[in-house]
Amino acid sequence: MAILQEKDRQTLQQRLGVLPNTVKLVVFTTEQAPETSELLSQLAQEVVGASSGKVVMEQHSLEAEPSVAQEYGIQLAPAIVVRSEEKDYGIRYLGIPAGFEFVSLIGAIEDVGKGDPGLSPDSRLMLANLNRPVHIRVFVTYGCPYCPSAVRLAHKLAMASDLITAEGISSEEFPELANQYGVMAVPKIVINDKHSFEGALPEPQFVQQVLRGASASGLIIVP
Repeated sequence: MAILQEKDRQTLQQRLGVLPNTVKLVVFTTEQAPETSELLSQLAQEVVGASSGKVVMEQHSLEAEPSVAQEYGIQLAPAIVVRSEEKDYGIRYLGIPAGFEFVSLIGAIEDVGKGDPGLSPDSRLMLANLNRPVHIRVFVTYGCPYCPSAVRLAHKLAMASDLITAEGISSEEFPELANQYGVMAVPKIVINDKHSFEGALPEPQFVQQVLRGASASGLIIVP
């Protein structure tokens, strides 16, 4: 049974078919969660099928192909990486990007396909102060209408800076991880395990919070 409805496929054909660059989805499955792994794989395949050839896909097993998982820094699955054929931007999603989170997946595909995250010049200038890696975790739930904007911004930052990796994380698929980070409300954003904040903030405030977390880790060059 198809996951996407016909009207959704038609919309995707219109939106993805005009992308100037090819996007690659790298799907990681796990023997520990076969049903959700299969769902993620099917969802990715349906997106590929509706993309008019603009999106391609490869699939790997977390257990059978540990070297590939290590290359992408994937420790939990099911997971999906959105990248171009030439570059891994550090865009990740752990779990199934379903419900409101489907917006996060398609938005990331469009940004990568255009080769531009669409951040403001001010945000790009602020990110230029980073000097060491930053890991952004955005905890979400499928029914949260505010979560996609936080995931989208985190992914945009990852695309804009080679030092940033950003993960959208389904709290429902990974409850132990959510408990580990004390997730009581979503979206909850955690920066390098040192700083966290909640809520879907506008871009300037979101970037400032990320830089505050990076500063707490000693990752910013002070002018």
